[in-house]
Amino acid sequence: MELSENKLIESKLKVKKGVVLAGGLGTRFLPGTLAVAKELVTIGNNPILMYQLQDLLKAGVDDILIVGSKLKEESFRNFITPSEEYIEKITADGKRPLLQEYFDLMKDVKITYLNQYDKVQVIDGKTYENPNYEMRGSSGAVYTAINWTNGEPFVVVNGDDLCIYPDGKSATKEVIDVFAATGKTVEYAKEMPRDQIYKYSAIVFGNPVANGLGFEMLDIVEKPEPGTEPSNFMGFARYVFDNTVFEDILNSKPRANGEYCITDVVQTRAKERGAATCIFDGEYFDCGSKAGYALANAYVGLTDKDSAAVVRSRLKEIMAITERQMLSKKN
Repeated sequence: MELSENKLIESKLKVKKGVVLAGGLGTRFLPGTLAVAKELVTIGNNPILMYQLQDLLKAGVDDILIVGSKLKEESFRNFITPSEEYIEKITADGKRPLLQEYFDLMKDVKITYLNQYDKVQVIDGKTYENPNYEMRGSSGAVYTAINWTNGEPFVVVNGDDLCIYPDGKSATKEVIDVFAATGKTVEYAKEMPRDQIYKYSAIVFGNPVANGLGFEMLDIVEKPEPGTEPSNFMGFARYVFDNTVFEDILNSKPRANGEYCITDVVQTRAKERGAATCIFDGEYFDCGSKAGYALANAYVGLTDKDSAAVVRSRLKEIMAITERQMLSKKN
């Protein structure tokens, strides 16, 4: 193979674009989410979205699309482009250093915001049509990116999934590395208690790939009946796709609720053309759930050098208090 052909293949597999799915209204957190998108609710000092952007940037992904909805657009745009008056006030009050981490991040990423159900999209000043703008569900959210991707491969992140490696490495980089080695659709896997996997989706593993970094994914079974699960590893976003995924989305069928699910597309690709997975063994928090959000805050508090000692001490006290309360209720 000619060197130029190798470079062409490398360029086709290089992932510089990331899509953050942020369309849900966060109804579990009402009334708080009347005022702010759930992806902008803070964990520690930073909103969930900021953790996502920082992780993507560590993986070399600096061109990012947020797919949201009209009901959340103002909230996101205020974060992406804060008002000049607000910044001036913060600066005048001597508080600008508190935003330095934010400014450092935003100068290194390019962010585009699109509403999932907009028929007409404006991207870099150009106007495009999305003929399938009425497609509901996670597949519809991914399809929103068709004009923005410009034919390039891309990684997809759930806006309220928080994945953290304690040593600070990027969680996103692993799925990108497996994609670069295989050229296949990649979805993350996370080990779950076997008696809980029926709530999620279970991955069917094949042979190791990418020098042992990942595995073939032969199938993914949505909410398997207890006792029939092929593994106790659930599939969860992050995904990496090439541009052919959009055709597969259009060829997929809606579920009974009328929504098109990206898991169904991944399953079809795994069965018909092969897919891959890799195991995430860091800390995972589903911040779209109350328990996951609370645990994420506890984790960040316990790992922050300025607050860890106080948080650890108070958590022990609070646990003792709540245990006594539970016992008194039982009696």
